[in-house]
Formats: sequence, C-alpha cells, structure tokens
Amino acid sequence: MKRTRIDIINILKYGMLLVIIVYIAVLLAAQGGDAPAETVKGNVLSAADTEGMQEADAQDFKRYYGLNANDYEEVILFLPKDVMGVDELLIVRVKGGSQAEAVKEAAEKRLDTQTESFEGYGAEQTKLLKSAVLEERGSYVFMAVGKDADKAYAAFKKSL
Repeated sequence: MKRTRIDIINILKYGMLLVIIVYIAVLLAAQGGDAPAETVKGNVLSAADTEGMQEADAQDFKRYYGLNANDYEEVILFLPKDVMGVDELLIVRVKGGSQAEAVKEAAEKRLDTQTESFEGYGAEQTKLLKSAVLEERGSYVFMAVGKDADKAYAAFKKSL
C-alpha cells in the first residue's frame, strides 16, 4: 500500500516537471518572430509617428551604425530630418544569431553617441534617447527613439 502511494507521488512529480518544461518551451517559441519585413514595417509605421523622419538608405546605415546593409536580410531605417531631431527607427532582420548581437551593439553605440551630443543643452532630446527601446526578438533587432517609441514597439511585437 505504502509502495504504491510513493510510486504515484513520483509519477505526479515527474509529470508536473514535464508540464513545466513544455510550458517554458512554448513560451520561448512564442517569442520568436519570422514575419515578413514588409508586414512588420507596415504595422510599425502605422503605429508610430514618422512625420519628423525620413527613410534612410544603405549608405546612411553604414555611416551611422558602421554596418553593411547587404550583410543582413532586411534593413529598415528612418532618421530625423532635422539636425536637432533624435527620432529614429531601426528594424533589422538578421540572417543568423551572431548578427543580432552586432546590430544591438551598433545601436547601443549610436544611442550613446547621440546622448553625448545632446547632453547639456538638449534636455528633451536626451530624455527621448534615454527612454529609447532596443530589443532583439526572433530574427529581428528593433530600435525606436521618440515620443511614440512604445507604440512602435507594441506594433512590432504584435507583428511577430
């Protein structure tokens, strides 16, 4: 009688452990993202205000981030039109995991450079830069600076 009870308890323990492992695996898989870049771009642009920004090209990506756009599957970059503007949007779809880390490092360096440039006289710009969103999700790296950064990020997450 006692032996049967111990066996049932052990089975229940291992069963619960298995359920937890499966649950964690499902959560991690749900965080991935493999939506087409055009879909992600459309959703993010509809949520974010890009009025003070203009779409940039591969040369701008190289100049401001030090990375070659041809090395990545897709690069979407919006830069401020005004010299005093800091609103920026970057969405990069990477080909491999190590690329994501390089993009994140370049984006962090860009944010640091911008913050140093505006610190001391651009209080509003510095505030926006310090509240920037930088996130890696699935095969994408996302960065947004501006008043609508949170809205843009929510649209980005929803797209994936």
